[in-house]
Amino acid sequence: MGILRLPDLATFMKSSEFYSKLFLVMLTAVLVLTACDSALDGSVSTESTSGLVKTIHPATLTAISAAAGEKLTPEPVPLGIPWSDLNGLEINFWYIWDLDEPGTGMNAIVDRFNLENEWGIRVTPYDHGVTHDPMESIETAINEGLVPHIMVIDALVISSWYQAGLTVDLAPYLSDQAAGMPIKEQNDYYSGIFEPFILPDDIRPGLPFTQSIQVMYYNQTWAVELGFSQAPGSSSDLIDQVCSAAEGLKENQAQAGGIILYPEAANIISWVYAYNGYLQDQNDGSYQFSSPELIKVARDWQELSRDKCGFIISQYPDPMARDIEFTKFNQRLTLVVMNSAQYLEQVHLQANQTGRADDWTMLPFLGPDGKKAVAAEIQSGVIFNTTPVEQLAAWLFLKYLTSPEVQAEWVEYSYSYPTRKESLRFLRDFRAENPDWAKGLNILKYAQTQPLEPSWEVVRQAVGDAFEQLLMEDYPGPVELLAELDLTAEELRTFIGDQ
Repeated sequence: MGILRLPDLATFMKSSEFYSKLFLVMLTAVLVLTACDSALDGSVSTESTSGLVKTIHPATLTAISAAAGEKLTPEPVPLGIPWSDLNGLEINFWYIWDLDEPGTGMNAIVDRFNLENEWGIRVTPYDHGVTHDPMESIETAINEGLVPHIMVIDALVISSWYQAGLTVDLAPYLSDQAAGMPIKEQNDYYSGIFEPFILPDDIRPGLPFTQSIQVMYYNQTWAVELGFSQAPGSSSDLIDQVCSAAEGLKENQAQAGGIILYPEAANIISWVYAYNGYLQDQNDGSYQFSSPELIKVARDWQELSRDKCGFIISQYPDPMARDIEFTKFNQRLTLVVMNSAQYLEQVHLQANQTGRADDWTMLPFLGPDGKKAVAAEIQSGVIFNTTPVEQLAAWLFLKYLTSPEVQAEWVEYSYSYPTRKESLRFLRDFRAENPDWAKGLNILKYAQTQPLEPSWEVVRQAVGDAFEQLLMEDYPGPVELLAELDLTAEELRTFIGDQ
């Protein structure tokens, strides 16, 4: 059994002194807190409560209370509008979608927002896609003074609406402390879509909702049979493969070749982006079609045409061009077609018309140094110029609509592609069930938006017309024609009023 040893006197005295001091500190704290509580309920006594602790003067307690109050941060108010002003607010939401089943998916999304949003906002959806010409219907309504609070529309028109004063700049909403979008969430957008989606002076006319990308459909089974074990990695690789495919078609088939050179602006600018080019001057926004990169693209197209490696569908722009392209693709009359990923189902449905089990995929456009790029067509959310509180309510719904979860849900209805990377996390099952659609996912990171200026709607037609001329037999080099295109584009830009 061990021996119990008592501490020596010095140790005991030191311990006693420590505990005495600790007791006094604790007693002081208790008395101060008691005094503060009394001060708050107006019952402070000026008499001493102890021989050791004096009562804190009421003026000191008031100062302490005020200092404590200053540390309580008030709830931020969004854009100067009290949150309570949103309660019971009703806003109208327009969109364009399915002629056959209008509103099935979008109405479900809106219904859930109405049920779950914490502000008491109610959104009423209206699908303009049920009309023969939805854009004409919308323009007519706007001209008659009927505008929604919020709309999802092709990005092609949003800059002209902003310049006309119909819609608002979303930059202040994005940066608002209470209702904005944190930088981390902004960075979740694909950079080639979000960063350039602005007008001069950093004005954001809309927020990207969904996208459709322009791609190259590529018959990889046929390419392997031609001796190419891998998909092309650069523009020179692509030219080699399409010329090889065209070689076996020259004698036997008319209107056949390695690639269909359809002179649509979305195809052309995808090549320009891949060749490290730009369509506009980075400072003043003027079009730059006579740049070295675009001249290189034009010369490559001419050479493909002259060498019979590529061909143009007769009577461009043929309204049946897409059907003709995909028919030729699935009949092995061309190795590559350039078109929107929106039409991948047409490729799938028409596949294997030769009796062979051809496997195809989607590729980005390729530059001389291997750079990859695709032009994207964006559907964007815009907020119309109404009242500040209605605009705030519309912004809160737009934030919800463009969230990764809701974008993923809309993909399952629309088969479009999301504009936010995080959306893919919610699409794992959908990807497995839709392998054709999933072929485009690795290309999204190469997407770049098309120009937002109002003039682009007309200028892009001039681009297509110019490249059609370039593909005419014995047409001279592209330098002079592209210089003329610069002048034409600038005249259109000035007339329409981009500047």
